[in-house]
Amino acid sequence: MTTGGGQVAPVDCNDLKPLFELPPLRAVDIIFVIDNSGSMGEEIDAIEQNINVNFAQIIAASDVDYRLVMVTDHGSEHADVCIRYPLSNTNKCDGVPGERAGLFYHYDVNVQSNDALCVLLDTIYGSYGGGQIDEPHLHPQGWAQWLRPEALKVFLVITDDGANCTWRGNEINGTAGYGYQGPNSPSAEAARLFETLLLAEAPDHFGTTATKNYRFFSIAGLRERANPLEPYGPGEPVEGLSKSEACDSAVTPGWTYQWLSKETGALRFPVCQVSSYDAVFQAIAINVLDEVSPACSYDVVTPAGVDLSTLDITYQPGDRVGPPELLTNVPSAEACGTQDDAYFLQGSRLVLCSSTCERLRSDPRHTLRVTDACR
Repeated sequence: MTTGGGQVAPVDCNDLKPLFELPPLRAVDIIFVIDNSGSMGEEIDAIEQNINVNFAQIIAASDVDYRLVMVTDHGSEHADVCIRYPLSNTNKCDGVPGERAGLFYHYDVNVQSNDALCVLLDTIYGSYGGGQIDEPHLHPQGWAQWLRPEALKVFLVITDDGANCTWRGNEINGTAGYGYQGPNSPSAEAARLFETLLLAEAPDHFGTTATKNYRFFSIAGLRERANPLEPYGPGEPVEGLSKSEACDSAVTPGWTYQWLSKETGALRFPVCQVSSYDAVFQAIAINVLDEVSPACSYDVVTPAGVDLSTLDITYQPGDRVGPPELLTNVPSAEACGTQDDAYFLQGSRLVLCSSTCERLRSDPRHTLRVTDACR
């Protein structure tokens, strides 16, 4: 800009309208669905003992905006689930579930050995959607009312059996076809059918086949590895060719749940290793945080004719203390050294130097702004 006398006026970087802002992190909605069959008592005890300390507290400490929704039977009986303070607002297990607005909700509904996927589908919109209302009849709108469209959705199924149920005439049967667990197996087809029904029922929350907005973690009946704390990753095959290849206390290896984990890029753990649920829950929490934490690189689309190298990248701390900090453009990753205020370009991709990325991840509410050059 210029003044009336034709002089170039100083530009205040704080007043520049950004071309765009790079998002710091995403909110995440986490949906637990837990099998309440009689064989799950020991596993449910381990869940109750670990969910606050080894899961929720890890996510809360990162300052990620998260919500946790339970879809399972609430109560004090053998296979009921009772989540206590501080996630819940109470330590009482009798009566209605405790909840904390904006943080923790419990949709009180029974889940049996083979019907976790159908229960999820049938309770998304509760009786308002023609499905099942929760047992206390407190939430006829279903559990979708607690989800946020912009949030990443994370399912975590915990069961010692397989998927075999029918919802609105659609049979989701992943327990047949022993001996073959490839991409055309009944278990894989059951996983694809569930996804098709889920995306058709609530695309605003879970996305489309091309742009999925959910991950499906599973703690199921697959056998432990040599290191029982090591998860199965999405690139590894579905485990177990028969029921006999399930882990010791499980009925089946949970093939359909494994396929859902594989196809959504999520982890799988053995349900039988109850003494290690602390480490399992920690690993899942950390993986979820990696999904929603600030990225270390971004594809940047600049206005036509604008060279990305001529723009300024500024870092605004999340607490808004102090002015924005101009990051330094270095020529390559090798030139980063230990700088915690630098980035480099790879074509149209902006890549934060490793120390810079570590610094920004420790400030999850920060903002990166891309503006016209301002020096």
